[in-house]
Amino acid sequence: MSDLPTLEKELVLLMQERLLETTPDFSASSNLYDAGLDSMAIMQLLLLLEEKYGVMLPDSDLSKENFSTAHHLAILLQKRLSDS
Repeated sequence: MSDLPTLEKELVLLMQERLLETTPDFSASSNLYDAGLDSMAIMQLLLLLEEKYGVMLPDSDLSKENFSTAHHLAILLQKRLSDS
């Protein structure tokens, strides 16, 4: 299982390369909604997470807070990966 800093870096890279148009200072603590995350992008992100990590997030995890930053998402992902 990946450690939290590694997951954060992977998620930031994934979002920069495949999901959002980010600024050069985009980081794990950047607000994803300010970076353009909307409902369509969340659906794409869920598919990317399933593809990359083999994890499906339950509806109960789909909260505004969990998707607010790559850091919060990495914490959630780390928890779900350790549960499986």
